[in-house]
Amino acid sequence: MKQMDRRLLILTRLREETAFRAADLAEECECSVRTVYRDIDALCQAGVPVAAMPGEGYRLAPGYHLPPIAFTVEEAVQLLLGSDLAHGLGTPEQREAARSAAAKVEAALRPDTRAETDRLRHRIRVSDWMRREPTPWLSLLQQAVANDQVLWLQYHSFSSDELTERKVEPYSLIFYGEDWHVVGYCRLREGMRDFRASRIRDAQLLPERFERMAGMLLAEDRSRSTPEEVRIWVEQSAVPWARETPAFGFDREEPAEGGAVFVYHAWDLRRLLPWVLSWGASARVLSPAHVA
Repeated sequence: MKQMDRRLLILTRLREETAFRAADLAEECECSVRTVYRDIDALCQAGVPVAAMPGEGYRLAPGYHLPPIAFTVEEAVQLLLGSDLAHGLGTPEQREAARSAAAKVEAALRPDTRAETDRLRHRIRVSDWMRREPTPWLSLLQQAVANDQVLWLQYHSFSSDELTERKVEPYSLIFYGEDWHVVGYCRLREGMRDFRASRIRDAQLLPERFERMAGMLLAEDRSRSTPEEVRIWVEQSAVPWARETPAFGFDREEPAEGGAVFVYHAWDLRRLLPWVLSWGASARVLSPAHVA
């Protein structure tokens, strides 16, 4: 943890009503107790009155208050839920950043807001299934997108069921459909492509840099902002099960003769095909025409 982040975390902890021992602060900041002592001394020199409570630990001197951050209960719950989502989807470094951010939000809450937020978070929460290991390439993909570096990928193609080697100019990294996706220019296919991270079998960061082509990126953004509507009729006997296991992109259900119509919005129609085929004769695509 960087020095500034560490001292800010210590400061947010000292704002709480409970005193903190140096050993506890050191464990949370993942540093030595001696480093915590130096940080507390630096805060004191900066004018922050840190009081040492014999047998208890450290806290801000009574009567001293930092400018409050007035989060509402709704704001705090949404920020903390977002932190929980990031914890389940990111790299170890991102998980640590999410944990640290959540601690700062919690420390900034008024006691009454904190109590109500804690109550709601026990009822509104992110399921533990989200806390899975992300793709091993996530840090590398982020670095490539941030620095405009060309990627070499060994990629398993869904359509051809084969491994191909690609050189990709990565424009963005997007999470949707329960997976991370690299959107970029594929030199092999000579066009913009969407690479699902879970299908990457190997990846390397090449030293070559690329220049972003704005027109190509804008075209990709436009295409991704208008997903295609897909209407699927499901036989009545299968409707309850289809409701329980919807595919990604589900929008709504409409009543129909002999069953119901499930309306989806999808960027990649191939992602819906396994779901449709799983119902056999109990489901059929009504539109778009080129799929029906």
